[in-house]
Amino acid sequence: MHSLGDENVITWSMDMEENLLTMSNILEEWVGCTRKTIPRNPNFLREFVYVVDLDRYDAYMQRLTAGHISSLEYRMQLPTEGLKWVQMIGTPILNKENKVYRIDGVMLDITEQKTAQIQLESSYSLYHQMFSNLDVAIWSYDYVTKKVLFISDAVLNITGYSVEQAKEDDFWFRIAHKEETPSIEEILTTARQGIPKLSEYRIIHASGEPRWIQVRIIPSLDEFHTVVRLDGILADITERKLMKEALLKSEQRYKSLFDYNSDVVCEVNLQGNILAINSTAEQITGESISMVGENLSIMNLFGAENIPRMLDYFERTVRGSAQHYVVSSSRKDGSVSHWSMKNIPIYVNSRIIGVFVVAREITSAVEVEHKLAQREAEYRLIINNMKDMMGVLDQKGNFILASPSCEILIGIPVGLIKDTTILEYIHPDEQEGLREQISNIFQTKASKMFYNRFIHSKGYILNLECLATPVLSEDGDVMNIVIVARDITKRVQMEKELRESEELNQQLIKMSPEAVVLHSDYKFVYVNFSCLGLFGVYDESQLIGKNIFNWAHPEFLSLAKERMREIYKEPYRILAPIEQKVVRSDGTIIDVEVTASSIVHKGKVACISIFRDISDRKKADEDREHTEQIIRESEERYFHLQTSLDQFSQDLFGVMKISHMEQRLLREVRDTLQITNIHFIEVESNSDKLCEIIETEQGYSLKIGESRGKSYLLSINEKTVLLEISSIRVWLETITRYVSVLFDHFLLIEDLTKDLELAASKQVAPTWLLRFMFNLSENERKRLAQDLHDSALQEQIIWYRKLDLLLGEKSINGEFREQLEQIAEGLLDVIYQLRIICNELRPPALINEGLISSLETLFEFTQLRTNYQIYFEVEAFTHKLDDEVLIGLYRIVQELLANAAKHSFATEVHITLASEDNHIHLNYKDNGIGMNLLGEDSLTSMGIYGMKERVRSMDGTIAFHSPEKKGLAVYISIPAD
Repeated sequence: MHSLGDENVITWSMDMEENLLTMSNILEEWVGCTRKTIPRNPNFLREFVYVVDLDRYDAYMQRLTAGHISSLEYRMQLPTEGLKWVQMIGTPILNKENKVYRIDGVMLDITEQKTAQIQLESSYSLYHQMFSNLDVAIWSYDYVTKKVLFISDAVLNITGYSVEQAKEDDFWFRIAHKEETPSIEEILTTARQGIPKLSEYRIIHASGEPRWIQVRIIPSLDEFHTVVRLDGILADITERKLMKEALLKSEQRYKSLFDYNSDVVCEVNLQGNILAINSTAEQITGESISMVGENLSIMNLFGAENIPRMLDYFERTVRGSAQHYVVSSSRKDGSVSHWSMKNIPIYVNSRIIGVFVVAREITSAVEVEHKLAQREAEYRLIINNMKDMMGVLDQKGNFILASPSCEILIGIPVGLIKDTTILEYIHPDEQEGLREQISNIFQTKASKMFYNRFIHSKGYILNLECLATPVLSEDGDVMNIVIVARDITKRVQMEKELRESEELNQQLIKMSPEAVVLHSDYKFVYVNFSCLGLFGVYDESQLIGKNIFNWAHPEFLSLAKERMREIYKEPYRILAPIEQKVVRSDGTIIDVEVTASSIVHKGKVACISIFRDISDRKKADEDREHTEQIIRESEERYFHLQTSLDQFSQDLFGVMKISHMEQRLLREVRDTLQITNIHFIEVESNSDKLCEIIETEQGYSLKIGESRGKSYLLSINEKTVLLEISSIRVWLETITRYVSVLFDHFLLIEDLTKDLELAASKQVAPTWLLRFMFNLSENERKRLAQDLHDSALQEQIIWYRKLDLLLGEKSINGEFREQLEQIAEGLLDVIYQLRIICNELRPPALINEGLISSLETLFEFTQLRTNYQIYFEVEAFTHKLDDEVLIGLYRIVQELLANAAKHSFATEVHITLASEDNHIHLNYKDNGIGMNLLGEDSLTSMGIYGMKERVRSMDGTIAFHSPEKKGLAVYISIPAD
């Protein structure tokens, strides 16, 4: 037992049979004796027990001699060390008779602990103030009373909960992460056993964020080795955990970069031998990875012919300089490979311990460089003929190179723009911003799109869209920037007009007489001015944020909720209008007609509802129903009048002449009104309203129609009491209205018949008929384009959006995703084709933008699909065209371009539009094969004939000129007024 003693462990053993006490070295020094001088007395240690603690010591020894393991804290009065606090732990050893024959024990010096405890208790208030300012929470828990004695204020910063909340019984279980419950139970189990424990687990902060905490628990035991108190330290280690996770990810990324890199990656020691190499090396170089570790040199791996050169670069790298070079090597199969090599020094504690060698095979790149040289001339040809401006800038924005299109775009010749800075051509207000953009590209090495106002050499402003792309060197640094600039002045103007249009629409909504409401999650988000009157409030704040159902009449509440649930299911749904009742703020009830449509607002489905007050209409409907009720009260008269109207209208279907119509009307009026003195008369044109009963001295008259400066009247030359009945008067006005409509049609048919007979005699359709037919055609085109846009196109767009949302699901992958992506591409093609068809049927900007702008758009689009170049000139064109002439000229140009694409084999088409006096001249000329003007088939073909007829409908002239195989010229002149 004596041999167990050392500077850290104090042991003793008491042999009860031999009355022998043995102690470790430290205890011998404490009591001032040696192994030879220790008396043979088991109670020798009792002599050094502090007198106050003797009773507890004797009780402790009795428990040991009774065979119970026991522990005791007491004070020893030592001759050299003075007063010491110790903790003694004894273990009885039993013999075969189950009697104690020896007691072994361990003694711990707890003087410092006890002193610290006293100091802690005496300085409690000071520490409490200090702990309140720490980010580490200190706590103490009375295990006997199950109460928290103390916890510092830092628990608020760590958990987000107050000290009072942290003292609650189940607090730590409540805030623990759901996966950490077993860990907390294990911590508590260990603490109950009196074992100190350092643990880490997750909690849920009051803000909802997960946090990592570290808890150190120190149990305090009484003399019976029973836990009486738990003290602990609580610290937020979330940041450290995140750093560890980031470090682990970094290590994993490094391993992935090394193991799965498509390049050859080697780790080489300072002698040039390979320590590690990735699997790619075996695939690319043909060398077996098993050779690593057998003194395989990196120089030998890439061929003996490269050893001197690679050795030189390797020595430079070992001296601390990364190297980049190119070598060629021969494989085992005899083929030659080209390699881009990078030597990177490996630093550990600021000392180079090895080198990373990264080899990338660039054999294909070498071949590509050769091909690029061949393509350079082709690309230069493209650049020289492109309309967009292209230039190469250095870090200060100076032009190194520029395309010839610079002169076209900003009016500066290429020879003058070189070595100047792009900032010279930028609007002064935007120069500093562009300078920062260029600097940012050199720093981030990322492409950027920016928009600037350029000043043309003639002084006017151009809006240019510029794409700036960095050009990187082999070292990865930005050498210069390539910019491609496109003139978007027209687009900017159109966007401005669009914004103005949107502002106008917003103003229209705001000032709309209908109440317009935007609501989300069944709460008002926006209301226009009319809503205030409809709902009877004086300010929009009384509606915004309130539930929309608060204003619904109880009888219509369930219907309103059902409709809203339906509309909120998905965006872009429209529900048919329905009638409901609304309870205004003053309690009055009004009838409304509600239309609802779902939209996407701030990333979720919302709804726009339009309320129309139909109280007046409902009242009118009630009045009408009341009137109808009165009419129904005279059922026999109503039935007779209705039968008369039905029979009369049927008879009119068989009437072919005005005289027959007159006779039928006279007979019907005589029979119904029971009169005889009635006939038709013609008088000078008057201001009487059509089919209105005018009372005269002799009776009544009704105007049937107007014809050639005459009024055609139905004259009743006697009074009858039947016309005092409102239903009879309505019947008479209705039946004469039938006749009035038919009368107008008969007159129109007669005029048309005369014109057609005259036209048939001349074998030429009149111009009014041509205009009529062309207007019918354009209206049909417009209707068809509108139908395609509102139905087929919108349906395709909706399906594409649904498909795009479906593709956003991460669960969809593999072949199914590829098929969905192919379907999405097909839908985009269909949408594009539908837009083209709609534009060709009815050019959207023709009326608003005018002829010149629309023709320029047509030419740009046509040249994308044809092989000829279009040259368009406008010479002093000042006339303002009406819609018929505007559309007519546009359709003629469309037909000329279609003929050029189908038949002319031309490479150039010249079109000129000019004004001269009171005429508009449209001239067309191409360099194609021309056409046979003497052949009847050429001039009467559908396209040529259609152009001639359209020109004639506008009272214009058209002439064709085509020398043999020298192209076609068409000259068109149209009156401007």
